[in-house]
Amino acid sequence: MRPEPGTLLGGRYELTSRIAVGGMGEVWRGRDTVLEREVAAKIMKDEYLSDQGFLARFRAEARSMGAVSDPGIAGVYDYGEENGSPYLVMEFVPGESLAALLDRGPMSEADTLSIVAQAAQALHAAHMSGVVHRDVKPGNLLITPDFRVKITDFGIARVADQAPLTKTGQVMGTAQYLAPEQATGKGSTPKSDLYSLGIIAYEALAGNRPFTGDSQVEIAIAQVNRQHPPLPETVSEPVRRLVDSLLSKQPEKRPASGAALATAARALMNGDVPAAEAAVPQMLAAGAAAAAASEAVTRVFSQPEDSSTRVMPATQQTRAYQPGSHTGASVVAPYGPDGQLAEDPEAEEDGKKSKAPAVIITILVILLLAGLAWIGWLFFGPKDNEPDPAPTTTATPTQEEITIKPSDYIGLSEASATSNLEQLGLKVKSTMVTSNEPAGTVVDVREGPNGYTFAPGDTVTIEVSEGPQRQEPTRAPEPTREGEPPRSPQPTQEPEPEPTQPPDDGGDDGGDGGDDGGGNGNGGGNNGNGGGNNGNGNGGGSNNGSGPGQNSGRGGN
Repeated sequence: MRPEPGTLLGGRYELTSRIAVGGMGEVWRGRDTVLEREVAAKIMKDEYLSDQGFLARFRAEARSMGAVSDPGIAGVYDYGEENGSPYLVMEFVPGESLAALLDRGPMSEADTLSIVAQAAQALHAAHMSGVVHRDVKPGNLLITPDFRVKITDFGIARVADQAPLTKTGQVMGTAQYLAPEQATGKGSTPKSDLYSLGIIAYEALAGNRPFTGDSQVEIAIAQVNRQHPPLPETVSEPVRRLVDSLLSKQPEKRPASGAALATAARALMNGDVPAAEAAVPQMLAAGAAAAAASEAVTRVFSQPEDSSTRVMPATQQTRAYQPGSHTGASVVAPYGPDGQLAEDPEAEEDGKKSKAPAVIITILVILLLAGLAWIGWLFFGPKDNEPDPAPTTTATPTQEEITIKPSDYIGLSEASATSNLEQLGLKVKSTMVTSNEPAGTVVDVREGPNGYTFAPGDTVTIEVSEGPQRQEPTRAPEPTREGEPPRSPQPTQEPEPEPTQPPDDGGDDGGDGGDDGGGNGNGGGNNGNGGGNNGNGNGGGSNNGSGPGQNSGRGGN
């Protein structure tokens, strides 16, 4: 089924205009003709109707959203099929996505904490119903005009008491907002959603995401192995500690629940730091960890004024090069009078201290290599053949392939979408189409020979709106000359055949008889007698003429 304005779903939901196009389907604005209210309808694309995996995912979304009732989650009204195409009828949420708001720049602490509190409370309701969202990101948080948060798109959510649609080790989610345990294929928990919410909070406060990279795989690896950069100093210390606790690599070090996080965020909005720390004790641990990390960095990289810069020793006694020692000397510690290495009471202690960083660094390097190998196996290792209906993640199965999700680009400007695709190593071709979307907005991404999987250097075709179709202007009437009445269109007439006349023996016409006889008489001298070429025909004024025609017609030629 190709949805279009006026299409009726289930005999009651009338589609009015398309809102967006996603990976699995299209979202339309509509009207419930029975209850007379606005709704949003999500309709699966025709090309996925034969894919049982996509059908299962679509139905799972209906079950997931239908299982949760909370003001912070877009409600599900109905599910059905029209001409074989499944559709989902949802609450219509006016406003725009958080992604659109973040495109305009960083947000204030108060607004960020408000969004975190509302989203955390809604996620807690989902978690209490056994549903883990698994794809919390700005594009799935809708902000109403009165700044209420509505979570939507549970397309890859997992219900605890149902069999998962993906097998263990499969990565689901968007790399930029992926929790470390998701990136390593260990599965998702409610605390995975809280980590994603922490990434959103960081982006809202800093104006940029904490982890970036040249590819989705690189970003996912960074989520596992790299520590996020500190938030700007303009962010208050308690808020930084709350975000740090959310971005902990270990789930157990994150807030205990969405409800606890919501309580802490609201407390910080009111300036009640002790209440926030009571709700999320991990804030204290996060602050101590941040201080320890800062102290460790200072200890390793700072240069005290009373000592020279030291290097990792080869032996306990080996010291860093000092000014005045031999160039190329293998041992640069001071010598004693007997030519032996001088006893240095600090040497042994220095050696012990210097070994600790070396051991720590070695362990970190080993863990990093192991992590890279594990992530590489997850992303590049063999996959099962179970169809996966367009997970939001764009992590690629091999380095030679790039998989994109259309919904990541639909709604962006042509320039932004082109830039993002080119950063992935793809070429971009734009095709202008008529659409109700604003001119210059990407409205669709066309599939390639292998769907949405491309090789580096392949060309991706994006459809860009040129605005609504223009109406042909009505031609204005041609100006008339001064003094003339406007011309009316002339009817088209078939040309009349010229009459066939018998040849005249004398003149063609006997003249204009009746010119002097009555004014209205047309000469009737057709039968005038003329002799030869110079014959004279006398015509009598017969048509309304009152007197005889006195003018002689000239002889016919």
